[in-house]
Amino acid sequence: MTRLNMILLITLVGCALSVVTSQHKARKLFMELQSEHDRERKTDQEWRELQIESQTLGTGKRIEQKAQRDLGMVVPDAKKTVIVVLDVNINANVNTKAADEAGK
Repeated sequence: MTRLNMILLITLVGCALSVVTSQHKARKLFMELQSEHDRERKTDQEWRELQIESQTLGTGKRIEQKAQRDLGMVVPDAKKTVIVVLDVNINANVNTKAADEAGK
């Protein structure tokens, strides 16, 4: 009977130790999972900030400022600006007439 009690006691201690070990591993894995979730949130936040920064850097106002500051470019005066409107049909007719006259 004493021998059976000893075997049962050893089995009980072994089971208790395995439960404690498995709970400890589960807690460590849960902490690691939480850490990865935190990293994911930080990465998502950084991605959103980079998208906003990319949109900001691509705006016309930003490009204009950079051209003025780094390249010394200026926006021309409205009085000096000439707008040329090309009509595709007129341009095609002029090219056709020029080709006909060159062929003669």
